[in-house]
Amino acid sequence: MQRTIIALLILGSGLLGASAAPAHPKHRSPAASAGVVTYNRDSKDPNVGWHWDGGMRVCHQDCDNPEIPGSGYTCRNVQAFGMPMRECDWSSD
Repeated sequence: MQRTIIALLILGSGLLGASAAPAHPKHRSPAASAGVVTYNRDSKDPNVGWHWDGGMRVCHQDCDNPEIPGSGYTCRNVQAFGMPMRECDWSSD
């Protein structure tokens, strides 16, 4: 039983580490004070990120990435299980 618990803990920490992997290298986070960035500006590049097109909100490439331009997410640096990670949260405020 103890081996099963240890194996599950190792597996769980591996999954958490994988989800903390940096976003696509093309889309690096802009520098910000205290590691907090809100991606509320539309993308200047019409081929990448969120922007308005013909009165509709559209996204091209990497749309599931909360750190993509125009996503509206606020991302911050956090420590989880002793490892540095990024936490992203979206609100309609």
